[in-house]
Amino acid sequence: MNHAPPPATATERRATSHAPSPPARPPLLQVEGLSKEYPVNSPWFGRRGVFTAVGGVSFSLAKGETLGLVGESGSGKSTVARCLMQLERPTGGRVLLEGQDLAQLGQSELRPLRRVMQIIFQDPYSALNPRMTAGRFVADPIIIHEGRQPRQALEQRVEALFAKVGLDNSHIHRYPHEFSGGQRQRICIARALALSPRLIVADEPITALDVSIQAQIINLLQQLQDEQGLSYLFISHDLGMVRHICHRVAVMLRGMIVETGSVEDIFNDPRHLYTQALLSATLEADPALERSKKRTFYSPTPAGRLTAGYMREVSPGHFVREEL
Repeated sequence: MNHAPPPATATERRATSHAPSPPARPPLLQVEGLSKEYPVNSPWFGRRGVFTAVGGVSFSLAKGETLGLVGESGSGKSTVARCLMQLERPTGGRVLLEGQDLAQLGQSELRPLRRVMQIIFQDPYSALNPRMTAGRFVADPIIIHEGRQPRQALEQRVEALFAKVGLDNSHIHRYPHEFSGGQRQRICIARALALSPRLIVADEPITALDVSIQAQIINLLQQLQDEQGLSYLFISHDLGMVRHICHRVAVMLRGMIVETGSVEDIFNDPRHLYTQALLSATLEADPALERSKKRTFYSPTPAGRLTAGYMREVSPGHFVREEL
């Protein structure tokens, strides 16, 4: 019986220009028709309108897989992340985590499932409590979900988490203002790992960091995935980094997914005009390639949602939105 090969290790990914192959495994997360609307005040006679931030988004995420979610600012990427984590309640659709529809669960029923899914925010400084030491910040979810524990046992778990993200014990009793940006993000990653989750939503986790620190954080995320089989929803506007770390990519525009497929499909054979425009806007390291690159321009419809359409499969696993 033939078995699908395991995902490439972090070392193998860095040593080759080819993107990692998607693992052939059942989905850990299944999103079906997710939508989120916000009420807005209309200037006409005090009427209230509705702004659709996300409209009908569907995708899946397998165990041990990294799905990249890309798109321009305001396309709805972070709203999708907040809806997945139930920080925002979806207006419609389903979010299935290991078969359970999170949107139908109350807060008490969601509590045990929050151990399974964690989030890494874009700005590590805003995510940290300035009145908490780094050690207490990492220990907090353990105390919340598992109750008070012997001090020595809790300290050992925190020390192990710090070591896992490349920090030493001397950092445990320091406060957020005493760390660099990269160290703060490592602390946030340690907190996300505290409850041994299977899914991590990384909402632009490297945007606020220097380029050299970005590479360190990406390598750390890949190493943790290789060791623990984590699944990532990796939200970013850095297409080069998405190509390096992700197995599949979904492209968002105005609250909808317009194209989804493997990294090879999206970067080597983009079909939607918006995807082509995104890729053509990426700078090439080689000046000769940059000068010879064909530019693609996307002229969207006037502000508002996209017109009605459907997802058409153009090749196995490669879907493109077609307008009606």
